[in-house]
Amino acid sequence: MSRWYVRFALANAVALALTLVALFQPWVGAGGEVPAAIARKYLPFALVTAALGTALVARFLPAERRPSFLARHFAVYAVVPLLLFVQSRSVEPRQAVLGALYLLAFALWSIHALEGVWQVVANLADRTAAWVLAAVLLVPFLALLPYNRAVMPTASDEPHYLVIVQSLLTGHDLDLTDDYDSKAYQSYYPDVLPDRHIIEVGNAEYPIRDLGLPFLGALPFGVAGRTGVLVLMCFVGAALAAQLYLLCRDLRIAQRPALLAVAGASLAHPILTYTTQIYPELMAALAFVTAARLLRDGRATSLARLAGASACLGLLPWLSTRAWLITVGVGLVVAYCALRPVDRPSLGRLVSRVAAAGIPFAAFILLLSYIDYRMFGIFIPSAGYFLIRDQQQVVAYTPQVGVLGLFFDRAFGLIPRTPLYLIGALGVVPLWRRARNTELAALALGWLVYFAFIANIAYWWADGSPPSRYLLAGIPFLVVLLAAGIERIFAFHRARALAEALAWGLAAYSLFIAYVYAVLPNLRYDLALDIRSSGSPGQLFDFLGRVLRPDPAIVFPSLVHARPSDLALGAAWLGLLVALVIVGGRAARVRASP
Repeated sequence: MSRWYVRFALANAVALALTLVALFQPWVGAGGEVPAAIARKYLPFALVTAALGTALVARFLPAERRPSFLARHFAVYAVVPLLLFVQSRSVEPRQAVLGALYLLAFALWSIHALEGVWQVVANLADRTAAWVLAAVLLVPFLALLPYNRAVMPTASDEPHYLVIVQSLLTGHDLDLTDDYDSKAYQSYYPDVLPDRHIIEVGNAEYPIRDLGLPFLGALPFGVAGRTGVLVLMCFVGAALAAQLYLLCRDLRIAQRPALLAVAGASLAHPILTYTTQIYPELMAALAFVTAARLLRDGRATSLARLAGASACLGLLPWLSTRAWLITVGVGLVVAYCALRPVDRPSLGRLVSRVAAAGIPFAAFILLLSYIDYRMFGIFIPSAGYFLIRDQQQVVAYTPQVGVLGLFFDRAFGLIPRTPLYLIGALGVVPLWRRARNTELAALALGWLVYFAFIANIAYWWADGSPPSRYLLAGIPFLVVLLAAGIERIFAFHRARALAEALAWGLAAYSLFIAYVYAVLPNLRYDLALDIRSSGSPGQLFDFLGRVLRPDPAIVFPSLVHARPSDLALGAAWLGLLVALVIVGGRAARVRASP
């Protein structure tokens, strides 16, 4: 085994040395700063991480398969002559072409590595499989990071979160006045910010934005600025993938459906998109799934697990005020687990369980309330949003628009970008029949309460940020349904070949959209006001309409306009989801692997 690793390491060293010699020829840098950086900085870094990922997967392969798997890895170096060819020609836009080739190479590498994991996942312990999967997914996350960092400046709320981080590091306080006045943010926002996300209290300007991300991102920002925070987000995405895989296994979903679901969701929008964004929702999703997993023992949940779940729930309001609704849903299950232990408890044991379930959460909330009191003079958590409640309508009480819009709107909905999640409808009934436990209850209740709220928000589209931002915090529930749906397809006796072909088609389209977003990140940003005034289907579908035929925009409604025809088309899509739920529920119960 060690002999193969030595040969693999030496071969990669030689290939990388030849790559560096080729890429550091003077003419390679003539095409501009970003194209030169793609060739000279991003590519060598990504090649090293890819080699480490291949070596990790190969460690678990059978001895007879390991040589061919390691040899196949070197196909990724084919990107080098392609990049050199583009650099030597006057190809416009050169930056986008180089980015497309660079990212395609590591998309293909991801397929190579995941195929290796597919071969061995059934033989691995669940925890080992989860962290191998996380390590593999971290490679494309980190490969995408520098390209996105170079071609796309921060936008919408992102620079305002980083302004808070700068204030914590330079001024050691939350008064943002000097940070906005000095324009220190121009290291990551190349213009003058058009507004300030602040609340004035006397001469001070305190942030409206939630404080969890700025506090967690302070150390990475101090080390490497915006890039450091983006690296943190990549690791959060990888940790989320590991927890999602373990969650699927907790719910007795077989290894391979769980692998396909988690890998597919992680490499598609919105998870992949938000590994390159500085927003707290990806962290909120990780806290949500971690809290649910800690409750998997039900009423027998230990004191340590109760305290861990409580701490995760206390962290959620720090990350996002909207995540309070997840806290409410999961909190009901935490209370049940604390108050209903498996045997008749003594008063002392009951008190200790209640304390474990309540004290960590209370500590987080009291600390947040104290910070808000120091800033705004009001001892309540999320006080900033309370103070501006009259300046903007939040709840519109239009769930018929929000529900359809969050899922099906052509400019901002999830399904037009990742129709892979349609498969999740097949898994609703089988999952419910088999896994009625506290873990699933926490997941479902947390998602349901949260979704009911965001579907009634007047600005459910999360203006200015990439689509599906508000769905991201609750995405663990949808990924579990996706895994159950894939497992359901594997159990089909009739029309299995057709179902699998359709599923692969949905996956291919979803991954293609994620790839388009990665190569052309400016397509991710639409404004509802522009959609309403222009009638545009959004930048993504403007692009797809020039590439694909028939134009896929025609099959999706615009809930931003919410015309009767749009509501009818959205209802038709909802009817399709209901039909898929019925189809998934008619078959015999799926038997999960142990």
